[in-house]
Amino acid sequence: MAASAAEREEVAKKYDFYQLLGVEDTADDSVIRKAYRKAALKYHPDKNKSKHAVNIFHALSIANEVLLSDNLRQEYDAKRNAKIRDKKRQEAFDSKRRQGKEDLERRENEASKRQRNLNGAAAGSAAAGFSGPTPTRPDGWDSQKEAILRAKIARLQEQSAMLKAQRDAKLRSAG
Repeated sequence: MAASAAEREEVAKKYDFYQLLGVEDTADDSVIRKAYRKAALKYHPDKNKSKHAVNIFHALSIANEVLLSDNLRQEYDAKRNAKIRDKKRQEAFDSKRRQGKEDLERRENEASKRQRNLNGAAAGSAAAGFSGPTPTRPDGWDSQKEAILRAKIARLQEQSAMLKAQRDAKLRSAG
């Protein structure tokens, strides 16, 4: 009995047919048939009483059917290769993301070390009688810069409230 396309898709999501049969992706029909017979004997529900034997045996049957049909095998190989490419691309992306995270953490650690050193130096210079201007904050910001920043934040909050009110009015009129 041939499996439906939906069954083949479902089993292909769970298993790699080549690994399931224990063959290379370049294996010919005779190698696939031999590997199927060997695996089918191992996982046949009459010989293997484990819970998963029935599912694996069914998957083996579908893998055998797909890999022995030229059209189905070409379609399966195309999907499998695309999945492998996507996995490699995702791993490369994850590697770049991990590297970026490590670089960011390194820069943050260096910046906090510099800040601690500056704070320690400022305390030392004050103790030594340094008479220059002292910033109001330990990181060197003066009150004028802080006032400008606070004004910008307040303006953005007002704009945000206005946009939310406009959006809510549109939603009420549309509903």
